[in-house]
Amino acid sequence: MSQQVLARKWRPTTFEQLIGQEHVRKALTHALDSGRLHHAYLFTGTRGVGKTTIARILARCLNCEKGVSSTPCGECSNCRAISENRFVDLLEVDAASRTKVDDTRELLENVSYAPSQGRYKVYLIDEVHMLTTHSFNALLKTLEEPPGHVVFLLATTDPQKLLPTVLSRCLQFHLRDLSPDLVESHLEHVLTAEQVSFDKDALWHLAKAGRGSVRDAMTLLDQAIAHGEGSVTTANVIEMLGTQGVSEIPALLGDIANGQAADALQRIEQLSRETPDWMALVSGVQSMLHQVAIAQINDQGISHLSPSEQKAVRELATQMSPEFLQLAYQFALTGYRDLPLASDARSAFEMLVLRMIAFRPARAGEVVSASASSKATTESDSQSDPEPAPSVDSTTEQQPAESVASVEMQVPVVESKSDSEAIPVPKTEVMQTVAEEPSVGDKSDLGIQDSQADRPTIPTQPQPAPTLVSAEIGSQLLSDANQYSESGDLDNGDDGNEPPPLELSLSPDAWVFESRLLDLHGMTASLIAQTVLVSADRDAVVLATNSHTESLLNDMHRRRVAEAFALQFGQAPSIVVETRTDLPETPEGYRMRLQEERLALAKSQFAEDPFVSALTERFDATIRTESIEPRDGGTHV
Repeated sequence: MSQQVLARKWRPTTFEQLIGQEHVRKALTHALDSGRLHHAYLFTGTRGVGKTTIARILARCLNCEKGVSSTPCGECSNCRAISENRFVDLLEVDAASRTKVDDTRELLENVSYAPSQGRYKVYLIDEVHMLTTHSFNALLKTLEEPPGHVVFLLATTDPQKLLPTVLSRCLQFHLRDLSPDLVESHLEHVLTAEQVSFDKDALWHLAKAGRGSVRDAMTLLDQAIAHGEGSVTTANVIEMLGTQGVSEIPALLGDIANGQAADALQRIEQLSRETPDWMALVSGVQSMLHQVAIAQINDQGISHLSPSEQKAVRELATQMSPEFLQLAYQFALTGYRDLPLASDARSAFEMLVLRMIAFRPARAGEVVSASASSKATTESDSQSDPEPAPSVDSTTEQQPAESVASVEMQVPVVESKSDSEAIPVPKTEVMQTVAEEPSVGDKSDLGIQDSQADRPTIPTQPQPAPTLVSAEIGSQLLSDANQYSESGDLDNGDDGNEPPPLELSLSPDAWVFESRLLDLHGMTASLIAQTVLVSADRDAVVLATNSHTESLLNDMHRRRVAEAFALQFGQAPSIVVETRTDLPETPEGYRMRLQEERLALAKSQFAEDPFVSALTERFDATIRTESIEPRDGGTHV
């Protein structure tokens, strides 16, 4: 065979040619130069990282005619014989094919004989973990006290299967997986020497596909040269590796970050025409999310990526919040696990993408829709034709009511002068219902008449709830709403982009409502909900809170708060946080108070319900008030 594969042609023959594994090279060269040699060495690591290569280099160093050193000449008869695999004193044994104890005993019969050609008799046992326990026991004595002219070199990909008694008799060196950038530089060096044209991005794909193995990367390089008819191009490498669509992952994640479900599905439709490897796409999504999370912490952490990948990662880092990144990465992990269980790999991938979009945190004032174009249409329609308030049909009195009295928060709409815009104003309303009739048993047993006239009357209109907002604040909000409506600040435009944020009055009295309209999410929004607004202008926003919350408002949270206020002022103000022992009601305190009042109202209405009263009197029953809660759980305000 005239053509020699690149993996064999470019196999290192000296320690200077070795790629990576600096910790192993340093230890062995010092031992060889100082004469501090051991009789047994164990090299561990994944396939293709250089275990047998280092063993052969070590055998050449021990048997070079010019003496034992870390730099064999490579020209003497012994060095050439070892390179050509015809050196009689280098015995290479494949333990996977010689696992029996008889094979081991036969191998050890010649240990006592002196080497016939070289200085040392070297036993290179590959995949030594495949030996049986009896074979290991036969080897132990010789491995512990071999003759002075014998050196054992053991190599394995699974050191956990070796007996502790074997490990204790060897110097163990673990060879690490090589980084993609190191493998890429080696592939570039090989192709330059071989005078083969190539693309840098193509080498990056090959280096990543090698997964830390130089031999695997070199084998793929041979295949890429053949596939590209003597050249290595990015398109050919992607087609050869079956990773079509991996380059589309940044754009797909951009659609997810912006909540563009329709655009994401259309992109997946285009990818499906190339029959991609869906498992590879999910793996690529995981890798990209990981790089984005690293870039948000330290931009230098992605320096090993290609320039195009670095640009895509930095753009995604500005679009995704750290909280959503962690959630999306967890979705990708479970999606990779569940993909083989789905009946169709494409549908499973589409559901994974839609799941990420569904749990993506919405921005302030945003209406999550299918795409940017449909979003603008939806918002325009909703402003011109507001949804009518639900009406109570007269037949309601004939239908059974719910069994639990509920307290429901509703936001009425204040119409502007143009009748095309609306401002939400906080308000509370109470909907009182009556429990269903018993489905079994005689109604007379409960002391309740079957006459329609004797039944308790169900109110058909909402009853006003106790006022929870002062009249001064409410009138101020209404005034501000009318002012903004007249000035046209709420015009969303028809350019297909997100509507501009609602301008806020930013007064301390309205802070309990307006703090929730800022573009804040996650922990930052929770911390701001525990503050009160002291003052706010274009230069500085002064907030007050307790000492515990102030210590948690680090530079990252303050930067996010400044960016949220920049949407109102046109520039990012400085954020000043004061520590106070006595604070007015914070947005979080308002929410908790309102929740408690709603819960108390629900309990009182339930206890005063005529049907419940009849039940308790008839059966001498008691009401478990701890099980009563508003219809929506009392958590939404």
